[in-house]
Amino acid sequence: MSIARQLLHEIRPFFRMLEEPFGRSAVGSMYQQRSLFDDPFFLSPAAIRPPVDVTEEGDKYIIEADLPGVKKENIDIRVGDAGRSVTIQGKTSSRQTNGESDTTAETTGKNSAEGAVAKTETGTQLAMERRYPGSATFIRTVWLPRPIDSSKVSAKLQDGILTMIVSKAEDQESIKVPIE
Repeated sequence: MSIARQLLHEIRPFFRMLEEPFGRSAVGSMYQQRSLFDDPFFLSPAAIRPPVDVTEEGDKYIIEADLPGVKKENIDIRVGDAGRSVTIQGKTSSRQTNGESDTTAETTGKNSAEGAVAKTETGTQLAMERRYPGSATFIRTVWLPRPIDSSKVSAKLQDGILTMIVSKAEDQESIKVPIE
Protein backbone atom coordinates (compact mmCIF):
# COMPACT_ATOMS: atom_id res chain seq x y z
CA MET A 1 0.00 0.00 0.00
CA SER A 2 2.76 2.47 0.84
CA ILE A 3 4.51 1.85 -2.49
CA ALA A 4 1.29 2.63 -4.34
CA ARG A 5 0.80 5.83 -2.33
CA GLN A 6 4.35 6.98 -3.05
CA LEU A 7 3.96 6.16 -6.76
CA LEU A 8 0.68 8.09 -6.92
CA HIS A 9 2.32 11.04 -5.19
CA GLU A 10 5.11 11.09 -7.76
CA ILE A 11 2.92 10.83 -10.87
CA ARG A 12 0.10 13.16 -9.69
CA PRO A 13 1.72 16.26 -11.29
CA PHE A 14 1.82 14.49 -14.66
CA PHE A 15 -1.90 13.71 -14.50
CA ARG A 16 -2.61 17.38 -13.74
CA MET A 17 -0.52 18.41 -16.75
CA LEU A 18 -2.63 16.14 -18.97
CA GLU A 19 -5.95 17.41 -17.57
CA GLU A 20 -5.31 21.16 -17.71
CA PRO A 21 -5.25 21.68 -21.50
CA PHE A 22 -8.72 20.10 -21.84
CA GLY A 23 -10.67 22.01 -19.28
CA ARG A 24 -10.75 24.55 -16.58
CA SER A 25 -8.23 23.99 -13.84
CA ALA A 26 -9.67 22.30 -10.76
CA VAL A 27 -7.41 24.42 -8.56
CA GLY A 28 -9.70 27.42 -8.56
CA SER A 29 -10.84 30.37 -10.58
CA MET A 30 -8.41 32.84 -9.04
CA TYR A 31 -5.56 31.41 -11.05
CA GLN A 32 -5.43 32.11 -14.74
CA GLN A 33 -4.93 29.30 -17.23
CA ARG A 34 -1.35 28.58 -18.18
CA SER A 35 0.04 28.03 -21.62
CA LEU A 36 1.06 24.53 -22.66
CA PHE A 37 4.62 25.82 -22.87
CA ASP A 38 4.81 27.16 -19.31
CA ASP A 39 6.69 25.14 -16.75
CA PRO A 40 4.01 23.65 -14.46
CA PHE A 41 6.48 23.31 -11.60
CA PHE A 42 7.46 26.99 -11.59
CA LEU A 43 4.56 29.29 -10.86
CA SER A 44 5.21 32.98 -10.63
CA PRO A 45 3.11 35.25 -8.40
CA ALA A 46 2.08 37.13 -11.55
CA ALA A 47 -0.16 34.16 -12.43
CA ILE A 48 -2.70 35.17 -9.79
CA ARG A 49 -5.44 37.24 -11.37
CA PRO A 50 -8.70 37.33 -9.41
CA PRO A 51 -11.88 37.11 -11.50
CA VAL A 52 -13.97 40.29 -11.54
CA ASP A 53 -17.59 41.04 -12.49
CA VAL A 54 -18.61 44.61 -13.41
CA THR A 55 -22.29 45.59 -13.49
CA GLU A 56 -23.76 48.96 -14.44
CA GLU A 57 -26.85 49.99 -12.48
CA GLY A 58 -28.12 53.47 -13.30
CA ASP A 59 -25.62 56.03 -12.03
CA LYS A 60 -23.19 53.54 -10.48
CA TYR A 61 -20.99 50.55 -11.21
CA ILE A 62 -20.86 47.46 -9.01
CA ILE A 63 -17.52 45.65 -9.10
CA GLU A 64 -17.26 42.20 -7.51
CA ALA A 65 -13.95 40.35 -7.19
CA ASP A 66 -13.39 36.81 -5.89
CA LEU A 67 -10.74 36.97 -3.17
CA PRO A 68 -11.12 33.76 -1.13
CA GLY A 69 -9.00 33.65 2.00
CA VAL A 70 -7.70 37.22 1.64
CA LYS A 71 -8.00 39.47 4.69
CA LYS A 72 -9.22 43.04 4.22
CA GLU A 73 -5.97 44.32 5.77
CA ASN A 74 -4.11 42.77 2.81
CA ILE A 75 -6.17 44.53 0.11
CA ASP A 76 -5.46 47.94 -1.40
CA ILE A 77 -7.96 49.63 -3.75
CA ARG A 78 -6.98 52.62 -5.89
CA VAL A 79 -8.89 54.78 -8.35
CA GLY A 80 -6.68 56.08 -11.14
CA ASP A 81 -6.52 57.54 -14.63
CA ALA A 82 -8.92 60.40 -13.83
CA GLY A 83 -11.53 57.96 -12.51
CA ARG A 84 -11.42 55.60 -15.49
CA SER A 85 -9.80 52.63 -13.70
CA VAL A 86 -10.02 50.79 -10.39
CA THR A 87 -7.03 48.71 -9.26
CA ILE A 88 -7.29 45.96 -6.66
CA GLN A 89 -3.95 44.91 -5.21
CA GLY A 90 -3.10 42.62 -2.32
CA LYS A 91 -1.53 39.45 -1.08
CA THR A 92 -2.67 36.03 -0.03
CA SER A 93 -1.11 34.25 2.87
CA SER A 94 -1.50 30.84 4.41
CA ARG A 95 -1.21 29.76 8.01
CA GLN A 96 2.02 31.04 9.55
CA THR A 97 3.88 29.73 12.59
CA ASN A 98 6.54 31.85 14.31
CA GLY A 99 7.03 33.90 11.15
CA GLU A 100 7.75 30.83 9.03
CA SER A 101 5.58 28.78 6.74
CA ASP A 102 3.74 25.78 8.19
CA THR A 103 5.31 23.30 5.81
CA THR A 104 8.87 22.22 5.27
CA ALA A 105 10.31 20.49 2.26
CA GLU A 106 11.36 17.32 4.05
CA THR A 107 9.57 13.99 3.90
CA THR A 108 10.16 11.01 6.06
CA GLY A 109 10.01 7.30 5.30
CA LYS A 110 8.29 6.15 8.50
CA ASN A 111 4.97 4.28 8.54
CA SER A 112 2.16 6.78 7.84
CA ALA A 113 4.45 9.43 6.37
CA GLU A 114 5.69 7.33 3.44
CA GLY A 115 3.44 9.10 0.92
CA ALA A 116 3.74 12.49 2.55
CA VAL A 117 4.11 15.68 0.56
CA ALA A 118 5.63 17.56 3.48
CA LYS A 119 6.23 17.21 7.19
CA THR A 120 4.82 19.95 9.43
CA GLU A 121 5.32 20.67 13.10
CA THR A 122 1.83 19.40 13.91
CA GLY A 123 1.46 16.55 11.41
CA THR A 124 2.13 15.13 7.99
CA GLN A 125 0.68 16.75 4.89
CA LEU A 126 -0.57 14.04 2.51
CA ALA A 127 -1.69 16.21 -0.42
CA MET A 128 -1.06 19.75 -1.64
CA GLU A 129 -3.34 21.03 -4.40
CA ARG A 130 -3.26 24.77 -3.82
CA ARG A 131 -0.83 26.46 -6.18
CA TYR A 132 0.38 28.99 -3.65
CA PRO A 133 0.62 27.32 -0.26
CA GLY A 134 2.68 30.23 1.09
CA SER A 135 1.99 33.83 0.23
CA ALA A 136 1.63 35.49 -3.15
CA THR A 137 0.68 38.92 -4.45
CA PHE A 138 -2.02 39.80 -6.95
CA ILE A 139 -3.08 42.88 -8.87
CA ARG A 140 -6.09 43.49 -11.08
CA THR A 141 -7.09 46.69 -12.89
CA VAL A 142 -10.63 47.19 -14.15
CA TRP A 143 -11.20 49.81 -16.85
CA LEU A 144 -14.59 51.50 -16.76
CA PRO A 145 -16.54 52.97 -19.71
CA ARG A 146 -17.11 56.30 -17.94
CA PRO A 147 -15.18 58.14 -15.22
CA ILE A 148 -16.22 57.66 -11.61
CA ASP A 149 -16.33 59.99 -8.63
CA SER A 150 -13.43 58.81 -6.44
CA SER A 151 -15.00 60.38 -3.34
CA LYS A 152 -18.07 58.14 -3.68
CA VAL A 153 -16.49 54.67 -3.60
CA SER A 154 -17.46 52.08 -1.00
CA ALA A 155 -15.96 48.61 -0.58
CA LYS A 156 -17.00 45.61 1.49
CA LEU A 157 -15.34 42.19 1.87
CA GLN A 158 -17.73 39.40 2.82
CA ASP A 159 -17.42 35.63 2.35
CA GLY A 160 -14.38 36.01 0.10
CA ILE A 161 -16.09 38.43 -2.29
CA LEU A 162 -14.99 42.05 -2.49
CA THR A 163 -17.94 44.25 -3.52
CA MET A 164 -17.30 47.84 -4.55
CA ILE A 165 -20.01 50.34 -5.36
CA VAL A 166 -18.67 53.30 -7.32
CA SER A 167 -20.75 56.27 -8.46
CA LYS A 168 -20.30 57.65 -11.94
CA ALA A 169 -18.91 61.16 -12.18
CA GLU A 170 -21.27 63.80 -13.44
CA ASP A 171 -20.91 64.32 -17.14
CA GLN A 172 -18.81 67.48 -17.49
CA GLU A 173 -18.37 67.12 -21.24
CA SER A 174 -21.81 68.35 -22.22
CA ILE A 175 -23.29 71.48 -20.75
CA LYS A 176 -26.30 73.45 -21.85
CA VAL A 177 -25.38 76.68 -23.57
CA PRO A 178 -27.92 79.48 -23.21
CA ILE A 179 -28.92 81.28 -26.40
CA GLU A 180 -28.96 85.12 -26.37
